[in-house]
Amino acid sequence: MAVITLGLALLFMLVVIDSGRLYLEQRKLQRVADMSALEAAGQFAVCTGSGPQANAIARTAATRNGHAASNLLTASCGYLQTGANSLRTFTSDNNRNEAIRVDVSSTVPTSVATGVYSLAQGSGVPLTTTLQAHAVASSPLPPQAMLSIRSTLLTVDSRQSLLLKRWIEFLGGSAEINLLGWQGIAKTDVNLLSFLDQLALDLGVTVGDYQALLVANVSSAELLEAMVKVLQQSGAAADVVTNLGKVKLDIDELRLGEILDLQNGTTQAGLDASIHALQMVQAVIELATKRHGATVDLSIDVLGLVNGRVRFKVIQPMQFSAVGDPRTDELRVHTAQIPAMISLDVPLLTTVFGLAEALADLISPLTNIINNLLSLNLVTTVKSVLCLVGVPCTVSDIILVPNKFQIDIGLQVAEATARLDPKSADTFSCSPKRLTTQTQSSGLKIAIGQFESTDAFFTGGTTVVKALPLIDIGTKRCTRFLVFPATCESRVPYAGGGLGMRVNSKVLSTSLNERPLVFTLPPNIGADPLFNPIPSVNDNVVGSLSETLSGVHLEAYKPTGNSGLGEVLVIVTNVLNDVKDILDPLIKNLLSPLLDPIINVLLKVLGIDLVNAEVGANLSCSGGRAQLAL
Repeated sequence: MAVITLGLALLFMLVVIDSGRLYLEQRKLQRVADMSALEAAGQFAVCTGSGPQANAIARTAATRNGHAASNLLTASCGYLQTGANSLRTFTSDNNRNEAIRVDVSSTVPTSVATGVYSLAQGSGVPLTTTLQAHAVASSPLPPQAMLSIRSTLLTVDSRQSLLLKRWIEFLGGSAEINLLGWQGIAKTDVNLLSFLDQLALDLGVTVGDYQALLVANVSSAELLEAMVKVLQQSGAAADVVTNLGKVKLDIDELRLGEILDLQNGTTQAGLDASIHALQMVQAVIELATKRHGATVDLSIDVLGLVNGRVRFKVIQPMQFSAVGDPRTDELRVHTAQIPAMISLDVPLLTTVFGLAEALADLISPLTNIINNLLSLNLVTTVKSVLCLVGVPCTVSDIILVPNKFQIDIGLQVAEATARLDPKSADTFSCSPKRLTTQTQSSGLKIAIGQFESTDAFFTGGTTVVKALPLIDIGTKRCTRFLVFPATCESRVPYAGGGLGMRVNSKVLSTSLNERPLVFTLPPNIGADPLFNPIPSVNDNVVGSLSETLSGVHLEAYKPTGNSGLGEVLVIVTNVLNDVKDILDPLIKNLLSPLLDPIINVLLKVLGIDLVNAEVGANLSCSGGRAQLAL
């Protein structure tokens, strides 16, 4: 019994010692793989083309660490990818060297346990066993910077949701989403890296080849569908996924690069960030509108008003995010560039209380002024002495514009921009963390009056605005003899010109020169950005716009050959005050309700914010050394 016990003890001790030998050999081989991968990745080794070759560097490192030259060693280039299960995997790609994988093997004497097992199976005893190990090391990551424009639609009200719905319908799509649905989308974030990888899979583009993805033909439907899939995979609320799936819009031949700027220096780590789902939808709609080419024409009831139209055209959609290496890449984000025109129908002026009486008192003094300025030889009425002797005379006939008319409000908004200039020495710093951008605030030109056509505004801008006729100074050729009734020829409208309303184009919050915007301690990419407002020359833009809209001028105009209003007549007199006192409140009451829709509804849905344009910044700085990843 003692002999058996001693024999078993010796056998178990032999197995333990032999297993320990194999464990140490495996650890030694793993150390060889780790050091080889780290050295190859640390020297930015490549598998093709010129530069340090991964196989050669890995073999040198392995030999230095005791790996025999006769043993197998293979180095592969590629990149790391995070799957839907949040696990990282290595993808081989000889054209990319973001990560290096090294596979090594070594031959050692067979263990006792293996020999006993082989004998029990009746097979020959192998004299050697091959051990294998592999390691994946990521190359030192360059610093990564990310700029973003804060969404103007952080919250959605009923008017904004209606405008989005009508806008999509104008483009041939549909969006049967209620207000709560839009608000849910506005509160949801989408992972940018997951979105790009999903879109690449859907389009058949190599996953990770982001430059090819930016220039690939893609439809708005494919962009929206990729967002839906990513939200499903990330476990987003079911109602948000369902509502986003209800946004149906299919415009072909779009380019993702027009709304997203990914530079060549961008790594996967630089893309692992969140973007607002509604901001992405907003940018896709703008991009589709630009591709559609037509001027969007909607009933003004989408702004909570009646009797009018709102028209706008996308010149440049917003570019809401840019990622790259601040050492070499120029990053740029900007708001949308969208001119807009709002036309409001105005009721008949003849219905305005007190205006007709004021006009009657205006006829005589205004006729005298027009005579003096234009030498028209007009008389005020057919009862004048010149008309009583049977000699034909020209009589002034001043009336309110008899037909309904519309007031056009033209808005030209210049894009707000922010960019990183890699040529500047103070663009970024990793110790301490700092990022400096060059910004240019948005500008607004506004004009009130009439435009000959929608095309005239979108071609010529606010400079082609014309005065809005309010009072027609016409003439009639009449003959009368003593007490007999007068006979008059047909009335000639605007023969003596007229009175019109105008508002000069005014520039608000414009900045011709770029101004620096410094971000101190910006968070790493993946965290919420640090937002700073773009410096503005005129921080009181809303107040300035209100002042512009209420500063309506009533002026007299010379006649033109086409019965319109010509050049301005300079009348140094108080003769217009009575009419102006009545018309001013009318015009102000008509225009004041437009302030809220223009600022808080239309411009925000279009991706424009005059005062509160904000830029977000993230900066990730690596330790500068290769790291084991797998």
